[in-house]
Amino acid sequence: MPVNRFSIILIYFWITLPVLLFGVAWRKHYQHGLRTLLLPTLSALLLLLAVVRNAKVLLLGSDHSHRLYVTIELNILLAVVAAVYFGVRKRWIAALAAVILALDWLYMGAVNSVV
Repeated sequence: MPVNRFSIILIYFWITLPVLLFGVAWRKHYQHGLRTLLLPTLSALLLLLAVVRNAKVLLLGSDHSHRLYVTIELNILLAVVAAVYFGVRKRWIAALAAVILALDWLYMGAVNSVV
């Protein structure tokens, strides 16, 4: 079944959305939230860079490799912990970005386990 253009645009939207939301959270909590936003933002940028095939192999590892799945699983764990932390601290924009980021990493793991 061919993937239509709308599906591709929707996938890219969901992958870029955490980066945009973390950018809003950085701007909102600029003076006292820098350290807590750093790791989830880097994880979101890593996911965004991994969309390009050659960059994915370089950054995450080759297809079906142990390094690839460990990287994906660690980023899922990081995003879930960040979502819980931001939810407890009532930083809703960052919490939403972290939840979407965790789902994006789950999608990345699902796609890489099938393809």
